[in-house]
Amino acid sequence: MYRLGLEHRGFKVTIHTDGSAFLAAVGADLPDVAVLDWHLGTITGEQVLSHLRESGQTRSMPVLILSNVTRRDDTEGVIARLGALAWLEKMGTPPARLADMVTAVFESANSTKQGKVQAETP
Repeated sequence: MYRLGLEHRGFKVTIHTDGSAFLAAVGADLPDVAVLDWHLGTITGEQVLSHLRESGQTRSMPVLILSNVTRRDDTEGVIARLGALAWLEKMGTPPARLADMVTAVFESANSTKQGKVQAETP
């Protein structure tokens, strides 16, 4: 449903259900924005985000976390430490809200990018 919401706004969306597959795909086709789940597949969203921040190619890539994991006491610290833009709970985030946030990322950057979004979420 999130994919449809983003595609309806004109974004090209690629979905990966595994963190390792996501990282391999990002290396081959760099997205403009990444949407990560926190717990999924072979490696966690935290590990994926750490890897993105260590790479010069993806260090500044905008990342949103979209997860069923409820915000924790240390959520704000994780967001700040790893450089995610926001932590969104799936239960409280309809597809239109995610699409609004991704759109805002492009507008705030005054972006001329193609609108490619890669997501690690089912």
